[in-house]
Amino acid sequence: MVSTILNEKGTIMISQTAIAQIAYKAVSECFGVVGMPAQNFSQFLRGEGSTRGIEVKIKDNGIRIAARIQVLYGTKISEIAKNISDAVLYAVEHTTGLTVESLDIKISGIRVVE
Repeated sequence: MVSTILNEKGTIMISQTAIAQIAYKAVSECFGVVGMPAQNFSQFLRGEGSTRGIEVKIKDNGIRIAARIQVLYGTKISEIAKNISDAVLYAVEHTTGLTVESLDIKISGIRVVE
C-alpha cells in the first residue's frame, strides 16, 4: 500500500516498504537490540533483510508499526522500549511528515552475547 500526501507543490507517494526501512534503521541502531527476526514465514522466505522484524500498515495518513526484536541479556527492557519508541517516532514522522498512530514493540527473545 502507498500513502499519498498532497501539498501545494504536488503529490508525494510513500510505500510501506520505505517506511519499514526507515523504522528498521531506527530500531537497529538502538542500544540493547541484538536481533530482529522475521515477522512471519513469508517474510523469512522472501529474505527481506532491510525490513525484517518490521510490519507497517498505512491508514488515512496515519501509520501503524509493529516491531519484533530480540534484546541483550541484562539490559532493562523498559529503557530499550522507550529508546526504540523515541527513535522510531522521530525518524518516521520527521522523514515522512505522517503521524505514527501506534507502535507495538514485541520482545521475541533475550540473547546472551559473548
